[in-house]
Amino acid sequence: MKLPMSWLREWIEVAASPEAIADALTRRGFYVEGLEVHGKSFPGVVVAKVLEVGRHPNADRLSLCRVSDGQRELRVVCGAPNVKADMIVPLATVGATLPGGLVIKKSKIRGEESEGMLCSARELQISDDHEGIVDLDRLFTGRDGLVPGRPLDELFGPADTVLEVEVPFNRPDGLGVLGLAREVKAALDGHWTTAADGWRKKRWSGRADFDLDLEDAEGCPRYIAQAINNVSVGPSPRWLVERLASVGQRSINNVVDLTNFILFELGQPLHAFDLDRLQGPAIRVRRARAGETLVTLDGKERVLDPEVLVIADKVRPVAIAGVMGGADTEVTSAADRQQAVAAGSPAHVPTTRLLLEVAWFNPRRVRRSARVLGLSTEASKRFERGVDPEIGPVAAARFLSLLREMSAEVQPGPARERVAVTRPNAPLTLRLSRLDRLVGAPVPPEEAARQLESLEFEVRRGDPLRITVPPWRPDVAFEEDLIEEVARGRGYDRIPEAPLETRGVYATRSPRERTLERARQAMLARGLNEAWCTSLVAETEALAAVRLTGADPARLVRLKNPMSREGELLRPNLVPGLLRACALNLRQGEAAVRLFEVGVGFLKGGGELPEESAMLAAVVTGPRWAHAHDASQQPMDFDDAKGVWEAWLSEMRVDTPEWRSYAAEGWKPGASAEVVSGPSSIGWAGT
Repeated sequence: MKLPMSWLREWIEVAASPEAIADALTRRGFYVEGLEVHGKSFPGVVVAKVLEVGRHPNADRLSLCRVSDGQRELRVVCGAPNVKADMIVPLATVGATLPGGLVIKKSKIRGEESEGMLCSARELQISDDHEGIVDLDRLFTGRDGLVPGRPLDELFGPADTVLEVEVPFNRPDGLGVLGLAREVKAALDGHWTTAADGWRKKRWSGRADFDLDLEDAEGCPRYIAQAINNVSVGPSPRWLVERLASVGQRSINNVVDLTNFILFELGQPLHAFDLDRLQGPAIRVRRARAGETLVTLDGKERVLDPEVLVIADKVRPVAIAGVMGGADTEVTSAADRQQAVAAGSPAHVPTTRLLLEVAWFNPRRVRRSARVLGLSTEASKRFERGVDPEIGPVAAARFLSLLREMSAEVQPGPARERVAVTRPNAPLTLRLSRLDRLVGAPVPPEEAARQLESLEFEVRRGDPLRITVPPWRPDVAFEEDLIEEVARGRGYDRIPEAPLETRGVYATRSPRERTLERARQAMLARGLNEAWCTSLVAETEALAAVRLTGADPARLVRLKNPMSREGELLRPNLVPGLLRACALNLRQGEAAVRLFEVGVGFLKGGGELPEESAMLAAVVTGPRWAHAHDASQQPMDFDDAKGVWEAWLSEMRVDTPEWRSYAAEGWKPGASAEVVSGPSSIGWAGT
């Protein structure tokens, strides 16, 4: 999750640097992987007005412009074809340094003096557009302050620091600016801004006349449907484009961008349908029917089954609940229609009426749908972990408020909210004696209450403390979870160190463990590197591996629910994993590979569970001397490998090992052998 500091400070007031905020989040379990600085500085670049444009007397493709910087008129030579009189443009004055390092000097171009440079978007490094000079009137539509002489830095604002935050899987509230702001506020004694207080308290309320039915209330206990009329779909305002860009999202149109904005701000995914393309218009939340199909927004046709929860109208599915919408009800603009016509594709009438969806979907059902269809989206990532079930009305109100700011003509239409099930969090108790024992030090009751209240838990004083957990914290379900929250808030570094009370008891290794360690050390002493490979292998690998040792393929152990064809069976021995590792090293350019593994092979036995046999395997390939620089040296052969094995067997004190010729499918004829000790076969080797 990317956390822009400018966005964070819209929600909380806290006197701390980005580095201090990153440290606070990391200490509280939200590891900050890095800090990035977004935005450019434009020292010496100002807003200017083009007064007159004339032809350059000595160059057909150059113009001679008379430009005002608010204090004086300047002559500037320009090669852009779009420059014209009365245009508001960025002017790099003499002495200015552009983001790419170019220093502007007074110069003569084809005999005419130029006192600065009019800048393109690429020269300012705000985009790759180099077709013409930036038209500031168009870039900052509707914004006051495009006065000649104003520094460009004031228009673009200061550079923004963005934190890359790793959010734990059990903390879905951290997948929104609001959730991370709550953590920072608690950690650094901040407080909500006046605006944020208003956003958090404002709730959606609408009519109750839209045709909405929750046919699968277990999959969707709560759904808000809000129709919106007089919508003008088009480009987003600059502030919205910049906000989304700061979290790595590209702008699509003002409606879709606004749903994405709410997703990243509040952690609540929204979806907007073109209301005129919904049959009815109506919404049915139900399981898909066998054989139904849906073309999703990525243009792919998806075959659905009853495991998939869908949003449907009266006739057909129009979205995969919590994952992705359908192409047939996509919100489109007039520009989208023109592009479709130009490309010869079917074109819809531009959207003028929306249906806004704000829902809470069962995390297990969304996870199942995403897995069945092989889809993962920003929305599904949040629904799978568990969205705050009470944030929906706040998100709907925030969307409508921002949409009205962008277009005053929009009017709410028919609406309805269905709530099938409510899940109030049961109060928990926190015994102060248990808190002290698990934390390892006395924690004053007032401090424990304060730490929980800073995270907006409701606390009733006493012993025990009685705690009501907020709905956005589904991970807090037991007394131990509350203790962890107190310890996290105080700081894990305040937990005192204490020696282990062993009462003279100490651990010892079993004979089996000592033998395995001797086997490992003996191979390391021979110059081989230890590998740890997966126990799951493909069927073809398992069959080939079991034939090497002459075991019965019917004894292979197959998984009932494999995740992929690459891991359908448990390995019968260690050879498949080592060959995979060897191949990987060779692909990376490693000339000499020397690998071994100590592990377990699995074969069916007489009981319910498979037999697990401890074993060691090694693979060597490449030149005979791994670290020698002689390119003409001989490659490893069977005799070299046999020497490694004999040295290992000697160190393991194997009694009178005997090498016998051996042949089986998979070995090179004449270059394989079996090792026996007395009546027992103990190993195989070969090319």
